[in-house]
Amino acid sequence: MKVIIEILTDPSFIGAIFTSLFFIFLGFILRYKKIIGNDCKNFLNFIVLKISLPAMAFSAFMTDFQKEEIFGNIMVFVVSLGLYVIFLILGRLVLLKVNKEKRGVMTIMMVVGQLTFFAVPLLKTIYSNNYNDVMIPANMMTLAFRIILYIYCYFTISKLKFSKKEIGSSLKNIFLNPVMIAMFLGLFIWLSQNIMPHISIDNGSYSIFRLDKTLPSIYMVISTAEKLTTPLAMIIIGIILGEAKISEALKDKMAWLISIFKTIVVPLSTLGIIAFLKFTGLIDFNEYAIAVIVLGFGAPLSAVVSTYCSKYNNEAELSSRVCFISTILCIITFPLLFVMIRLF
Repeated sequence: MKVIIEILTDPSFIGAIFTSLFFIFLGFILRYKKIIGNDCKNFLNFIVLKISLPAMAFSAFMTDFQKEEIFGNIMVFVVSLGLYVIFLILGRLVLLKVNKEKRGVMTIMMVVGQLTFFAVPLLKTIYSNNYNDVMIPANMMTLAFRIILYIYCYFTISKLKFSKKEIGSSLKNIFLNPVMIAMFLGLFIWLSQNIMPHISIDNGSYSIFRLDKTLPSIYMVISTAEKLTTPLAMIIIGIILGEAKISEALKDKMAWLISIFKTIVVPLSTLGIIAFLKFTGLIDFNEYAIAVIVLGFGAPLSAVVSTYCSKYNNEAELSSRVCFISTILCIITFPLLFVMIRLF
């Protein structure tokens, strides 16, 4: 009860929830009233994906190097990727009676959440006082997320066969996009800062590539850009909700079933697996790593998955409804999951 009271009175947590709700609602109203159209939505997507998210991925590594953190962050990637594989297999078993062609797509809807647009910006706001502690593991999970998203999800939904050309395109999407380039650049600076030439600043010695210390005026551009992530990402989520046919979505039993699995069953199972691994001594994740993985798997359906479904005309209406219902459910489930993580 003490932990619950602390969370419910935590200004950072309450502020993060209200901030997210406000900008989601703003985006919903702007789209529902047709003030924002597709052109504006595409522009906001460009700003987030090409500018603010890369800035956030890079900024996460502007912190002192801690050798003992390397293994833990690698394990976040390994465990995240392993959980994606496990849940995708289990999802197919749960939907065994569903048509084979639909089963793969529906399983993806149960498992692949809105990590970069929903979970990560919210975590960034909640843990604003421990920014680097949460964002480095978030970047590690993002790598696993993008491997699943751009390879497995793409080929399953598009029904394309594996070929050298398509695999090359998918690998390019994974590693040669602004977010991943910024992440790997930041990771290199973080790992190599102890062997790089140093500059003495304010009684401290820092690598010449620690831009937050050596070039604070220039770094301010990056830090300002990454602050755009949360409001713009939540506005985009709201715009997506504003495009949904609400009455039809609420009547769709399959959309509800998938959304409940996505926002309740999968994250609770994730927490249970992590608890088992932790108590058996196989891993030793801190609160930040646990929060990243559990909330990452508990996030609403990925907008990219919904885009794939629409582009390739594969369960497009269902994906839109799941995106809407799962986002609404997350407004309730995220605070509850966060309480459970703190109790853990």
